[in-house]
Amino acid sequence: MKCRTFAKFLLCIFVISLLTSACSVQSADGYHPNDSFTDKVETKAGTFSGVFRIKTEASDSLTLDPDSSVSSVRSEAMKTRYAEIEDLFDCTVEAKQVKDGSITTTMMASTAAARNYADIFQLSAEHIYNMYKGGYLTYAQNLEEFDITDEKWGYDGQKEMMTFAEGQTYGFRNMYWAAPLPSVSGILYYNADLIAQNVMPSPAELYENDNWDWEHFAQICIGVTNHIADRQGTYAFVTPTSEFPSIIHAAVNSNSGQRLYPDGNGGYKCGYMDWNTLDALEWLGDLVRENKITYDIQDSASKNPDVEAFVNFYTTFLVSDSSVGFSDSEYFPLYTFEDDFRWIEFPKGPNFTGKTTAYYSSSDQFLALSNTVDIGIVGKILNAMFEPLEDEDEDGWKDYIERNFFFYEEDFELYEKMLKYASSDYSVMTIRTNLSINDLFAAVIDGVKTPKEATEQLVPVVEGLAGQTNK
Repeated sequence: MKCRTFAKFLLCIFVISLLTSACSVQSADGYHPNDSFTDKVETKAGTFSGVFRIKTEASDSLTLDPDSSVSSVRSEAMKTRYAEIEDLFDCTVEAKQVKDGSITTTMMASTAAARNYADIFQLSAEHIYNMYKGGYLTYAQNLEEFDITDEKWGYDGQKEMMTFAEGQTYGFRNMYWAAPLPSVSGILYYNADLIAQNVMPSPAELYENDNWDWEHFAQICIGVTNHIADRQGTYAFVTPTSEFPSIIHAAVNSNSGQRLYPDGNGGYKCGYMDWNTLDALEWLGDLVRENKITYDIQDSASKNPDVEAFVNFYTTFLVSDSSVGFSDSEYFPLYTFEDDFRWIEFPKGPNFTGKTTAYYSSSDQFLALSNTVDIGIVGKILNAMFEPLEDEDEDGWKDYIERNFFFYEEDFELYEKMLKYASSDYSVMTIRTNLSINDLFAAVIDGVKTPKEATEQLVPVVEGLAGQTNK
């Protein structure tokens, strides 16, 4: 059913009511207490001398810097919470968004210069891993009175992505705020109207009836391209290449293929040589080569040419992570398609064994802890700070996302399922192999290499890089 009908109207009313409420209780010094919050956390309070510093990279959604957030309502709620933390812990909270890359550059330039640069960071998974390798972070289990296993700090797959040496977790989420919005990969976006015009079955209906698999997906891909002539019409998806490899990785994961998996001895093995991966590469390669269903992206000045092809009706499907669905850009599908814009997970392959084909990759942002933090008090601060925001409960972030980014309740419920059950692809440990992986996988799709030839080249490289994680 539609859940964004009159969404903008209702959101305006919601904003006005919140701002009116905030103004009515704000004190002269700008601080307005949240009694329910202070009652809940006052037993955890302590003293943190000086400034509690938060540094964040830019995000397409929400950051911990209220002044750079895309939501004015949540920005005000964050400011209120920071004021409450200052009162509880006798400190000053400083949250700043900085230029991308400058956090890692500053931290790695000089340990002495970086002391007290920040207590916590909001960073990409890749930057967290690089800082972990440089010795600039501490792990969550090192904090006192801080339980990293609590779902408040993210779902299992998210924490799995950021758990490195000896089971130590270096990155986590603040789920009750959803700042930034939780991202998951392997999402298949589709234009519902284009599929209906070609009298093809709805992916949502196929999913509901447990028929959302490679076979039915291929039928739709072929069906929507029946009337194409001389590039006039709509294709199924962009041609998989080393530049646009998302559908290749989604296909591998949808058949339970794994880049890496723990070997039980503290190390990792590459799973690309198993039949799950080989079958996925062969299936996608055959689908692309035997059927003229893919759109070749020509030279484009666009920053996101695959998204551009989708919103301009050149393609019916788009494989990406959830940041595409959360973008508030007028050039992205949320505002271009409106209720023809649908989300679904990638169809499952014959060897799939999990609960969702979605997966966590290195595209997401997490929170991380500087190795200079006071482990005796920072856990208490984080527990108090990241309680639900004012006028929200523990599911308030879900309400915010559903209300603002989804047209259909069932799409949002599937997104929830993907978040909860997605596993990690461990790609953050092997980012330096991404170019090689994408090139070799693309060669398989082109028919230049067999799946076995490509994966035989990749396995020693991937395992070699992953083997450096504990060093």
